[in-house]
Amino acid sequence: MTLHLTDLGGSILMIGCAVGYLVHRHSRTAPGATASGDVVGAIGSAVAVITALLLLFGGGSETAQKSPLPGPTPSQSPR
Repeated sequence: MTLHLTDLGGSILMIGCAVGYLVHRHSRTAPGATASGDVVGAIGSAVAVITALLLLFGGGSETAQKSPLPGPTPSQSPR
């Protein structure tokens, strides 16, 4: 199965992955109990960034075709 991403969706995904990587890298070098790298925090921050950007930019969902709303149909009166 092939998943086609729009340019906006791909950019949002890459930004989220980069933020997750930076959080993981920062948590590895931070002193304390989580010095081994906080994977859960990195995944959570990546998901939060992706969700916020999708809500902010509309998600880039261009595959759904908008159909015109059905208007009133002309009725024929008996003559």
